[in-house]
Amino acid sequence: MRVLGIDPGSRATGFAILEATPQGVKALKWGVFRLKKGPLPQRLWEIFTLIEDLVEEFSPLVMALEEVIPERFPRAALKLGQAQGAAILAATKANLPVFFYHPLEVKQALTGQGKAPKRQVAFVVKHILGLNGKIPLDATDALSVGLYHIQTHHQREAMCLPA
Repeated sequence: MRVLGIDPGSRATGFAILEATPQGVKALKWGVFRLKKGPLPQRLWEIFTLIEDLVEEFSPLVMALEEVIPERFPRAALKLGQAQGAAILAATKANLPVFFYHPLEVKQALTGQGKAPKRQVAFVVKHILGLNGKIPLDATDALSVGLYHIQTHHQREAMCLPA
């Protein structure tokens, strides 16, 4: 199973390609799309085309997205939601199923604490995937949501539950 993990953002979008094999989960590629300055519609188009290129290069089977949480900053959440929409369109164009995960759910599963700080999540993700060096936090968020999808998918399969 190959998963495209996305942490949407209107200025920076984290991405990760993960692959589950019988030997474990491997991170094939990760990073952050730093979007050019300019009007939001142009940045959304950039997100769409960059994700489209990733899908073409790596042929993931699904996309796992971190949900946008509007509780604290509604205006920022609107822009994040639009960035998420651009990612969803790229996945839909490629006929990829899209799965949404709440950040607290992902953090709880990976660290045991739903309100874990980003650096703790990054540490755990790097440890699980055997990665070294500095990884941007937006990329570790994308890695974490992809990893969480793989973990929960395998749990659902083991229990014979639908995805």
